[in-house]
Formats: sequence, C-alpha cells, structure tokens
Amino acid sequence: MAPITVEIDKAAKALPRRRGRGGLTLAEFVVFLLPILVVVIVLYGTLLWTFYVSLADWKTVAPNYQFAGLKWYKFLLAQPRFWVDVQNNLRWLILGVVPTVVIAILLAYLLELAPFRGMESYVRTLILYPVAMSFIVTGTVWSWMYEPDKGVFNTLLRAIGIDSQLRYTTDIRTATYWLILIFIWQYLGFAVIIVQSSFRTSELQEMIEAATVDGASKLRILVSVILPNIRAGLLVLVSLLLISTLKVFDIVYIVTFGGPGITTDVLSMNMWITYFQQHLVSAGAGIGVIIFLLAFILVIPYTVYALRRWFE
Repeated sequence: MAPITVEIDKAAKALPRRRGRGGLTLAEFVVFLLPILVVVIVLYGTLLWTFYVSLADWKTVAPNYQFAGLKWYKFLLAQPRFWVDVQNNLRWLILGVVPTVVIAILLAYLLELAPFRGMESYVRTLILYPVAMSFIVTGTVWSWMYEPDKGVFNTLLRAIGIDSQLRYTTDIRTATYWLILIFIWQYLGFAVIIVQSSFRTSELQEMIEAATVDGASKLRILVSVILPNIRAGLLVLVSLLLISTLKVFDIVYIVTFGGPGITTDVLSMNMWITYFQQHLVSAGAGIGVIIFLLAFILVIPYTVYALRRWFE
C-alpha cells in the first residue's frame, strides 16, 4: 500500500492550486488586499477623526471632546473671511485650471507635429523643471521676482525703457492673479505629459494619419479628431488640477501669507491660521471637512465617467 500512497501524495501536490474568478489564490488575494486596507484605514480613519473633532468643542491646545454639534460650521459660515476664501478658491479653480489645460493641449499638439519633434526632449525638460521644484523654493523665487523695486520683472521692464510701477502681489486688485500665474507655471509640465500620453494611443495615431491623408487641416484634426478621443485623459487632468487648486496653500503662505489683508486668503490658509494661530481646533477641522467635501464633489464627473467606461 505504501507505493500507492506515495503516488497519490505526488499527484495531489501536482494539482494546481485553486484559483478564484480573478485568477488569484486566497494567499495572493490577501497579499494584494492588505495594502489597500492600510490605505483605506489611514485615509478614511483620518477623515472620520477630523469630522469627529469638527463636532467637538475643542478651542485650546488641550483636547476637549465635549460634543458641540454643528456649532463650528455655523461659526464658519457666519465669518466674512470664509466667503472671501471661497471666492478666491473659485478664482483659482477657473483661472488656474482652464489656462493650464488649454496651454497644455496646444503645447502637446505642437510637439507632435513634425517640425517640432526634434525639440521634444528639450522642451519637455524645460517644462518639467518647475514640477521638480518644491513649493517652498518656487514661492521664494517668485517672491523675489515679484519684488516691486528690485525684482526681476520690473528691473527688466525698466531696462527696456518702461518705467514699471507694477506692485504685483502687493496690489489688492491683482495679487491673486499673480499667484495663480505661479501655479500655472509649476503645473504646466505635468499637464503636458498627461495630454501627450493620451495622444500616443495606436487608435488615435491611426485616426490622425487617416485625417491627414484626407486633407484635413491641423486645426481640424485637433478639434474633430484629437479632442474627442482624449476625453478620459483630460478628465483625469482636470480632476487633479481642480483638487490641487482647492487645497493650494504653500504658494499663498510663502508669497503673500494671505495678504494684503485677506485679499489672497484661501480655505487651506484659513484652516492653518484657525488651527495653529487661533487654536480653534474644531473650527479648523471643520474647514478641512469642507475642503474634502468640495474636492469630492469636483471629482464626481470623473468617477461617473470611469464607471460608465468600466461597465460598457
């Protein structure tokens, strides 16, 4: 009987391990699931904790978990500063995202055209350089360039005979727009790479070649062929840029600190001041929850589009 038992054991070991519908064994499934669980616990655990703190009456450095309900949300909505921040964030959302996407599409398309293909590596290096810089370095450098008396911009204007009196970030009428320009400069390279990656699909390249053979102009190819076929990439790009503008902090903190007055203040800057300077911990947490809810609403279009593509 011993030889028969040995043969049965060998046959059993030779059988493939049972796999699920996804082609994974239970052990492999657990290995892939654990990192996801860690991310979910850390991300949503932090979010739930922030929401819990926003419902407490925590006004000092010492913890105070006394339940206060929506007290701090009502407090925030009654503050004029909060609505100034919302208006400024809306300016960032529109003026920071739209020009970045439009310029990225045009620049990426130019790099795809034959006369510019030899320059692609140089242009890509040039536009990706700002992406590699930290926001602290970026803010410091641009603060120096915006300096009214000895800054680079006004110095260059004076050198060509223009007596520039531009105050840039110290002018309450234009300060926010000069800050948004920094954002566009830093994120443009990132946007171009995403748009270019959408261009490089084999199906789209074949459609472009067919349109070229049919005699379509470059503008017609861009509008009628390329843009309709890179919607997924553009939606990802727009969603990421919207979230980035909504949580912008470093540029404002370093260049203007929300000034002059509160004219360049944004929600994230208000949250930092409320939490760390005024020690209104629950109110600061409330602003954080509001920022999250706004970001969640902004990415709903991408989520709906992705789900539709998934189930098609």
